[in-house]
Amino acid sequence: MRIDIHMHFQPPEMFAYLAESAEREPYWAMLLGLHTTTRQSAASADEGRVLADMDRAGIDCAVIQGEYYRQHESCVLANDRALALRARHPDRFLVFATVQPADKRALDEVRRCAAAGAAGIGELNPYAQGFSLDSPAFLQLAETCIDLNLPILLHINEPVGRFYLGKAVTPLVQYYELAVRYPELTIILAHWGGGLFFYELMPSVRRALRNVWYDTAASPLLYPTKDIFAVALRCVSPHKILFGSDYPLPLYPRISREPDLSAFLDELVALDIASDLRNDILGGNSARLLGLIPSDDAPMPESSLRSSYFSLPGYPVTATMSVAAIAAAWPSTHAVLEAYGIPWETVEVPFWEPLNQAAAARGIGSERLAHLLADLQSAVQHESEMP
Repeated sequence: MRIDIHMHFQPPEMFAYLAESAEREPYWAMLLGLHTTTRQSAASADEGRVLADMDRAGIDCAVIQGEYYRQHESCVLANDRALALRARHPDRFLVFATVQPADKRALDEVRRCAAAGAAGIGELNPYAQGFSLDSPAFLQLAETCIDLNLPILLHINEPVGRFYLGKAVTPLVQYYELAVRYPELTIILAHWGGGLFFYELMPSVRRALRNVWYDTAASPLLYPTKDIFAVALRCVSPHKILFGSDYPLPLYPRISREPDLSAFLDELVALDIASDLRNDILGGNSARLLGLIPSDDAPMPESSLRSSYFSLPGYPVTATMSVAAIAAAWPSTHAVLEAYGIPWETVEVPFWEPLNQAAAARGIGSERLAHLLADLQSAVQHESEMP
């Protein structure tokens, strides 16, 4: 079975909606060439065109990913459109529902779409939608997806290299932190995870990212196909690579601006890799991940589900505790950390960095560190005595 886990359904009515809503949805209006200040143009594909292109390429099933809209109402319309497509062709399409995590109605929309048959949530984009992966609203969404056994597909791109329209500011560490915080959550990172997979060469990272999969959406626009697969297969388990196209995005714009699935698939079929691995990448991995066929993976032991990085630290505060853990456990420490010039809610201090290293990196020696610890202890004690 060949499965494309990353397609978008962009019929003419979607373009018409965004043309009318460009001021409320400026990001996708820009991407699709509907913004008055751009010359970018995107391809439209109605239902018949999508099915014809899937048949031509031999794609048995496509997972429709939602667009990362800013407005809740736009998400609902996109979800309704995708769910209706699945209802007409239940054997050809699965749906990932899109939501605006910052909107208080997002969790109800997740539940509504799950009840209607959605297989996951996505595509979400923190940069374009204006939320962070550690915000309370998104963490509630992640926990809801865990409860409903729904994977989340997140947009992520390489943080270096040339600019192209839609390239987002991408702090890879935040995606890593999310995987560590919620090992029960199934996470799919689009576009090769922005290169995060490379760090799976480190055994500790490979264990931490056990719940993360990588799709190949838009790959030919970024990397030579032969080279990226050769590197990826050395870094990550082949069972975590999922074929995705990002259709109807033209993947070979120098050759054609028309949507096409066949050219990328032809390159994959031509790769010099074992046929069973190729079949897994082209569909078997996605089928197991989405529960279409049985998975061989054993469940994680309950004892390994939660990382100590996100456990509440003990008392008293010590120099080897992570800054993020201290700040999360005791809000009263925020002002103290700020007074010493130590960030506590930005990627400048990753969740794993201990207080003594964060302090030393900002010129705080052992004497001032002792004062810092004393001030933190005082703040924590005062907080604990408050009614």
